[in-house]
Amino acid sequence: MNSIGLFVGQTTIDIQYLVENFLKSNTKTKAKQYGISTGGPAANAAITFSYLGGESHLWSVIGNHFFTDFICEELEHYNVKVSDLLPDSKNYPVIASIISTESSGDRSIVYTISDDAPIPPEFLREINTYRFNIVLVDGLNMKASITVAKYAKNNNIPVVLDGGSWKDGMESLLPYVTFAICAEDFYPPDIHYNKSVLDYLSLKNIEYSAITRGGNSIIYKTNKNYGEIIVDSLNVIDTLGAGDIFHGAFCYYYIKSNNFVSALTNASRTASMSCQFFGTRSWMNKL
Repeated sequence: MNSIGLFVGQTTIDIQYLVENFLKSNTKTKAKQYGISTGGPAANAAITFSYLGGESHLWSVIGNHFFTDFICEELEHYNVKVSDLLPDSKNYPVIASIISTESSGDRSIVYTISDDAPIPPEFLREINTYRFNIVLVDGLNMKASITVAKYAKNNNIPVVLDGGSWKDGMESLLPYVTFAICAEDFYPPDIHYNKSVLDYLSLKNIEYSAITRGGNSIIYKTNKNYGEIIVDSLNVIDTLGAGDIFHGAFCYYYIKSNNFVSALTNASRTASMSCQFFGTRSWMNKL
């Protein structure tokens, strides 16, 4: 079975530095490693999906500016087919500056705000043309996420939500979500506990949900059953993009297995392995 995935959301420019420890105020330090790459939840997930063997399509705001060629060349290198939601925009994409610490694998990020854009009507026809097996939305371009998720659900295509955090408009997106895979910082209004988040999603008629918790176990819910997946204990160098890699891997493994828990488990192994290397691509040379 061909694995064809559609990824809708954010593409960024990531400028990353690896240092021993976080800097104190008014100090300088020399980076042990550095890199610049295309990033963002949807883009990283699409690249992961393609690298594992799927056919990736990315709908995102790229624009026409200094970074356009860099972004498009990297996505082409990883065989990601791109449809630009705002091809004439002169605004830069999100630019993220990341400090990753060698001592713990933690990172701090400073980033800019991106353009939001609706989905052109002609894009939706591609959903049936390419016969996508799965659709992922990251909610960072909420207009596009809602439009695509609604269309996908109406055409019986499973929709994966990358729930990094709660965002304005999320209530309107959730009715079209099949699988909600959230970070532990994803808290709907007035909800403060991970298990309560799973219950909340269940009340929104999302039968399959999970919360990733870094190096701690993944907790999940299927219908009325709760479960837990132990995360591999490995030497963590860098956690940048691990959640994005998880989501891309989940999409790939779900198509292959048609099993939620199996896909979560395999995605966890892939994301954990990626954390042993600096940046969001180095792990690909070791898999």
